[in-house]
Amino acid sequence: MRQSRALKVYIESVGLISLLCLSLFGLRMIVTGTGRYWFVPENLALAWAGLFFAWVLVNRLKTSPWRSWQNIALSVLWLIFLPNTWYVLTDFVHVFATGEISQLFDIVLIFNLVLCGFILGFTSLYLVHRELDKRCSLARSYLLIEIVILISSFAIYLGRILRWNSWDVLSDPGGLVINVSDRIIDPFGHPRSLNMTALFFVLLSATYFAFYRGVSFIRASKTSH
Repeated sequence: MRQSRALKVYIESVGLISLLCLSLFGLRMIVTGTGRYWFVPENLALAWAGLFFAWVLVNRLKTSPWRSWQNIALSVLWLIFLPNTWYVLTDFVHVFATGEISQLFDIVLIFNLVLCGFILGFTSLYLVHRELDKRCSLARSYLLIEIVILISSFAIYLGRILRWNSWDVLSDPGGLVINVSDRIIDPFGHPRSLNMTALFFVLLSATYFAFYRGVSFIRASKTSH
């Protein structure tokens, strides 16, 4: 009962931020008559998809082992869509003085998208992290989470610089494999890939650590009472 209530409050809270983001996007379209930031609703939907697959996976793990093909498939889908939650930070590259509307308005719009994406991403990661904690040591589970963050950081590079997206895993897996393998085999031959991946890895690792410690402290405080 308490978990259902907490889930409802969470959905309402993040849903409110998402609604504000969509409202700002809609208002911009009405005022300017352009769809310049058409990617906002799409990226927001992709960010929610990451949380959706994590939620379904966690609920299935209550009754079935992780090694079942369904849970493995859900894990892969979660890993594919998770980077979208943090990719939105790179959407700030689209913000510049267009003369269509106040630049500050566009900054607030993209910040709202980034805020929502990061909340969804860290929540999704935390849900899976808790399941890992139940099945292996704390050190090993955190190491696995760091590997997920590293993969996501590289995926953000693939999305922003090479313009790959989550759907390309199905539509053009061959081309994706070529791009990925080339940079894994010779990382120093692609300094931009290395630098951007490292930058996001440090940012996401540090931010998630703060998020994880904060949520863990709150949960421990409630338990002690």
